[in-house]
Amino acid sequence: MTMQVRVGWMLIVGLALMGLASCDHYVCTSGATFGSSACTTTGGGGGLNGTGTVYAYLLAEVGSSDGMAADTLDLSANTFQEASAFTAPPLPSTLAQDGGTVVVNLPSQKYLYIPFNNGTVYGYAIDGNTGALTSVPNSPYAVNGGKSIASTPAGTYLFVTDSANGDISVFSISATDGSLTAVAGSPFASGIAVAQLATDGQGKYLYATAGTGGAQVAAFAINSSTGALSPVNGSPFAFNMSKVVGENTGQYLLGITGVDSNIYVFDINAQTGALSEAAGSPFTTVSVPINITVHPNGNFVYAFDGLLTAMEGYQLTASTGALTAIQGSPFTSIYLQSGEIDQSGLYLFGPGNGTEGTDFGPYGVDTTSGVISILTYTPGGFPGGGYAVSDLNDAP
Repeated sequence: MTMQVRVGWMLIVGLALMGLASCDHYVCTSGATFGSSACTTTGGGGGLNGTGTVYAYLLAEVGSSDGMAADTLDLSANTFQEASAFTAPPLPSTLAQDGGTVVVNLPSQKYLYIPFNNGTVYGYAIDGNTGALTSVPNSPYAVNGGKSIASTPAGTYLFVTDSANGDISVFSISATDGSLTAVAGSPFASGIAVAQLATDGQGKYLYATAGTGGAQVAAFAINSSTGALSPVNGSPFAFNMSKVVGENTGQYLLGITGVDSNIYVFDINAQTGALSEAAGSPFTTVSVPINITVHPNGNFVYAFDGLLTAMEGYQLTASTGALTAIQGSPFTSIYLQSGEIDQSGLYLFGPGNGTEGTDFGPYGVDTTSGVISILTYTPGGFPGGGYAVSDLNDAP
């Protein structure tokens, strides 16, 4: 699959696929370190002196079936290019929109899971040397729906939604081979038309929204032993969120409506999982965010408008939940529909928007200041589906 073909796909799909960015395309779990990378991320420009590889897996949803390509950021060679030797793993044979992606990071292995709206979930083990994907045992798995996906930070449980009836399917993840087993009682009723999922940073609670136009946030306690879901007292909560994301301490849930210029911050009751809006929330943004992501260290929040406003960055104050703009935000010349950060926290990947709609590539992240900078790599094409990012340092 050539880069030129991938760019062509994007031109065919156009704006019809921009809405896919609102899916929960990637969840960084069980924070990893990225070898001994000594890259400089504040100065824009290559010159990255670390070692290791970051793989970006990109889905395409055009034609008669689904496809996948991969890009590699090679720190040893200081290059970003299509992985020409990458072979797409088994995927649906007929066109089926994906419901996002999730990378689960276990102590000795990373796994990639993708739900599709034909009622299947595909699971793959990630090869730490080549980035190749190998199906986990019994993949694909039957599931209700396939609209959205999330996992616990520890990689113990996987959650998949069905927006048609509001069900949430729950699977336990085998630490040995990545295979999935439905937990007792699954699927669980949510009470809303679930379109998006997120866990808190400690994996104690699961939160669900109905997407843009949704008027409630459903909340569930996750049984740590069985994976069973039980509604949090007061759920669903009357907050008009289109998307919510957790941060690593489990203190806060951050959300956007998709229709106003704000980021909302909610306090999470550690004992019950109940939500209440934090002091000072909502926090005003320059644009109308349609996507947000939180840095793996939990200190920074990034917002994307999907139009022609540069991406924004905010520092999250751990003691209060307050958001303050990062120096230089909005970040000039970085126009993205959405963005995801690799497990090391050093690189942000995302598809361009507007005049840059065919571009996909890495940006540098300063892990101390949160500043995002342009690196001098030629961006690759973006085929228009979901995407996932994984560094390979601790996958076998």
